Amino acid sequence: MQQFRSLEGKIRLNFGTMSLITNPLTQVRILLNHVTLEARILASVAGIVAMPPLPSAAIGLAAGLALEAEMVKMEQLGIAFIEGHEAQGMRYLFPPGGLILSWEVWTSTTLHLPVLTRTLGAFGERLCKCRCTPVQPPPAMFEIPAGYTVIQPPAPH
Repeated sequence: MQQFRSLEGKIRLNFGTMSLITNPLTQVRILLNHVTLEARILASVAGIVAMPPLPSAAIGLAAGLALEAEMVKMEQLGIAFIEGHEAQGMRYLFPPGGLILSWEVWTSTTLHLPVLTRTLGAFGERLCKCRCTPVQPPPAMFEIPAGYTVIQPPAPH
């Protein structure tokens, strides 16, 4: 997974054959499918952005995580230097018996991007170091590429 952030605060997440572009100023989110060349504008209701329908197995997982999220405890971990970046740490502790036990996120205080995450769960430990560089990405990264079919959200009733 790759994450890019513009100086204006726009965020692009690349994961596999998909990308998610978010503009926090306009609350617009665009899901790009690089296989089908589709750009789906995600519906927003009162500031909450609706994701596309999930398969039934994913709905069960999402419901379980949402239930766990209500019981999450947070711990401030302070400031540390990770990969040369000053970072603020936060640990999220989930109830025992769930998929995830704890999730640590270290966020750069200048770039406002995660530089390290550590996830502990039933699967063991997963450590992800993010290599961040303070370089402005090209503006085209936060736009719908040429040739993509734009799919608008259904109109509210």
